[in-house]
Amino acid sequence: MKALVIAAGRGSGFNGHGPRSHKTLNPVWGVSVIERILAAFPPLEELVVVTGYEHEQLEEALTGMFKNRVALRFVHNRSWERGNGLSVLAAREALSGEDSFLLSMSDHVFDRALVEKLTVTSPPHQGCLLAVDRDLPGVFDLGDATRVRLGGDDTIEQIGKGLARFDAVDTGVFFCTPALFDALAEAVSRGGESLSDGISVLCRRGTMSARDVTGCLWQDVDDMRSMEETRRRLWQRVAKPRDGVVSRVLNRKISGALTRLIAPLPVQPNHVTVFNLLLAGCAGVLMASGHLLAGALAAQLYSIIDGVDGELARLKLRGSWFGAWLDNLTDRICDWMIISGAALSVAGGGSSAMAWILLSLALTSNVAYRSGMDSLLVSGSLRTLAAGDGMLRRAEKWFGEREMVFGMTHDVYLFILALGVAAGFPLATLAILIVLETLWWLAKTTQARRALPSATYAEYLQARKLEKFNESRKQIAQLAAH
Repeated sequence: MKALVIAAGRGSGFNGHGPRSHKTLNPVWGVSVIERILAAFPPLEELVVVTGYEHEQLEEALTGMFKNRVALRFVHNRSWERGNGLSVLAAREALSGEDSFLLSMSDHVFDRALVEKLTVTSPPHQGCLLAVDRDLPGVFDLGDATRVRLGGDDTIEQIGKGLARFDAVDTGVFFCTPALFDALAEAVSRGGESLSDGISVLCRRGTMSARDVTGCLWQDVDDMRSMEETRRRLWQRVAKPRDGVVSRVLNRKISGALTRLIAPLPVQPNHVTVFNLLLAGCAGVLMASGHLLAGALAAQLYSIIDGVDGELARLKLRGSWFGAWLDNLTDRICDWMIISGAALSVAGGGSSAMAWILLSLALTSNVAYRSGMDSLLVSGSLRTLAAGDGMLRRAEKWFGEREMVFGMTHDVYLFILALGVAAGFPLATLAILIVLETLWWLAKTTQARRALPSATYAEYLQARKLEKFNESRKQIAQLAAH
């Protein structure tokens, strides 16, 4: 599939106050608008960009930005100061032979979910699909939005900024056929030069349809006010829907502020992961050398910053399998260094029998607990619990309604450990944590044993059972033939 992005305009809404000369290059949390557009698209055969204002500088910037990421083709619109429909029409030859293509304005930020909803079916024959938002109260600056009046069967009757009666607004993302170019040519012949003029031609033909993407993220970025709103909406999507109690009450408030502070800087999530590994090492060394309060503070600081790399990865679209693997690996190493520091603090690095015994038990307990809980997490995704199934289930539901995870989560474990070490009882704290991990693992295991397979998992098990039965019947038939 190919995609077309219209980036010919001057971006006059910023009036020279934008960070970059072209609004599509303006960074939102350290990532340019057009990079976010590309990230929302599915893998592309080619990205066609129509340029106009300062086209040479823009083309040079995009070539360097997207090198080895996507095939680029530039189309220069000499009439860029006129309507944006002429910019779309200028790409007609570049998209000749395509059955369908995606079209986006260059100043709109949207998420992958919006594009997935838009492209779930092909556009109408000789027509186009427009992603529309029906949540009118949730639209930022509704007065400036392009309005859409819907007809039956999700067809679009009218589109334009001046509609008095409307049902939805235009998100700026289309799934088109080449019929759009014919419609634009007809509109231009009648004196219309905007994209909406071409869409209006398709509306009259009855081949312009809407796809409801209400709830998906989108926002146009054409001035400083909308830039701030885009930042706010993107940040809202970064937060985890559920978190540990300590993270929700304390850690995320601080880590969120740190993430927003460093997001505009050239800091990558893996940089934060490595820094946190060093911080945890310092916490362990401080504890082992007898500086319990400093070590405890460093351990809690590590727990707080532990959320920054994930937030940064989601905010700056820098998530990767390597980053996830590195984060998971360093989490385990960091825990072991802090546990070791707490255990060895009373021995001063020596050979106190109790310290070494608790260290061994704490490390073993931590490894077994994390592995066991990972297994239960996978198992739990395949099973369901009856409503109100025991006190544990009710407690989990109560915390879940408040966007918190009840239990011995990573943040809770480190918080208890830091408190105990700061109070001067590192070994007693480790012993308590060993007991708590064991009791929690037993409680969750008992709960999982009472759970029933989810509907999807039950269907899978039934299919496997039938498959094995059919295979056995086939083998019996073969034996009988012999």
